Amino acid sequence: MRHGRLPPSKRELCHGQFTLLDNPAVVQRIRTYLAAQALGAITPLELCRHVNRTICPALGLSGLNASISERTARKWLHKLGYSFVETRKGLYFDGHERPDVVEARVKFLETMQGFERYDQYFICDINLRD
Repeated sequence: MRHGRLPPSKRELCHGQFTLLDNPAVVQRIRTYLAAQALGAITPLELCRHVNRTICPALGLSGLNASISERTARKWLHKLGYSFVETRKGLYFDGHERPDVVEARVKFLETMQGFERYDQYFICDINLRD
């Protein structure tokens, strides 16, 4: 606290080890690949395959340190700002427009309309007697 502020966090330093994600060329190609993917089509497995089969060979990287696992790809997606979200349509479809349902609804409404007419006539009869 000599300088009036906290020291910088060492959380993201990976204990001084460099990874492929520290290489700007790798990050640029990963971002290009992710931007080209459809929404909801990005998976850690597909990113892992793309890095191992396309990006690393294209940059001339080889050896054990030039490939990643699916778990590493998941961590990279998180570091790049992606998160796992289950997408839903937001529209509930229960078959309310099927022909048999529409026919039953029409019959129900006709029946209810008949009750309304009866109630109106009954009320009118009461009013005429007074």
